[in-house]
Amino acid sequence: MFQIQQLAKEIEKRSEGRLVSHLHAGAESVSVSRFAPISHAQAEHVAFLAQSKYRDAAKNCQAGVIVVTQADFDAMYEGGDVSRPVIVTENPYAWFAWAMQIMTERPLGEGRIDPRACVHEGAVIAPSAVIEANAVIEKGAVIGERVHVYPGTYVGEGTRVGDDSILYANVTVYHGCTLGRRVILHSGCVIGADGFGFAPFKGEWVKIPQVGGVTLGDDVEIGANTTIDRGALEDTVVGRGSKLDNQIQLGHNDKIGECTVMAACTGVAGSTSIGSHCMIGGAANINGHISIPDMAVVGPATTITHWDPSTKQMFGIYPAQDRAASQKSAVMVMRLGEMRQKIRALEAQVEALTKNEE
Repeated sequence: MFQIQQLAKEIEKRSEGRLVSHLHAGAESVSVSRFAPISHAQAEHVAFLAQSKYRDAAKNCQAGVIVVTQADFDAMYEGGDVSRPVIVTENPYAWFAWAMQIMTERPLGEGRIDPRACVHEGAVIAPSAVIEANAVIEKGAVIGERVHVYPGTYVGEGTRVGDDSILYANVTVYHGCTLGRRVILHSGCVIGADGFGFAPFKGEWVKIPQVGGVTLGDDVEIGANTTIDRGALEDTVVGRGSKLDNQIQLGHNDKIGECTVMAACTGVAGSTSIGSHCMIGGAANINGHISIPDMAVVGPATTITHWDPSTKQMFGIYPAQDRAASQKSAVMVMRLGEMRQKIRALEAQVEALTKNEE
């Protein structure tokens, strides 16, 4: 069980004082076992209100304690009669996220290296790190405190893994990469494979050795089967706090800013810069050598060939239609050039008629 008062204090600590909890009607003495949806919550649960349209359901739910904003609290208890334990905070969704982290944490226990792991004698492993079976840690690699390397994961020569990071099963981190603190790499992701660099010469392609690396900042999370190529001369970089979903491809020399999120199946060609606090929708395609500003939004399945500096949001995909309507639309798109010529001819005729009348 988790006591709400202690939970609130730990959330404030982890948020560095940015998310404060105000406890009402005895909430400080309530203990809960886990979160539950408003519709199913019981006395041993904590629930949170994310959208104001569910205020009535929240007010009447059976949760032991509920987390709401000040505006929702004022609307739900206009007369000041707070009949049940309530937590008021600026952002209930963020409160939920931090609380879930606390509730689901598993103690790492003492550091250990499984005898079936292959750890080079020249690697540096912190005493509190855990290296599971069949993991491979190469010469000169540095594994920080409380890092957990799961079975079958490979960490290349000279790579550094920051404190409290998690490398799940079958992750590959090539040589010369740098992972910050609290980095999470999900199964199957590949960090630091060669970038796609080849010089054309008389009908052939000459490989360009990729001598840069990959740098992942603190609190970066990389989804399953995502691949991030190493830079040609300098590192490919993903900034602090950025989150990449599953099956994403980042090309060599890409620079991703801080706290940017990118949904699954997005592809970013090489040497593109994406700013901080951006949101990239799933299956977006972003060409190389493009600069996308801070706070930008790219819609799902949008292809970006350039960035319009007059906007912060770019969307470009046809909404789904039934088959017949889609086929008609395709025909019309194919005839746009012809239609444009006809419109220009009509405009010229109208202009000539207007001049004659004058």
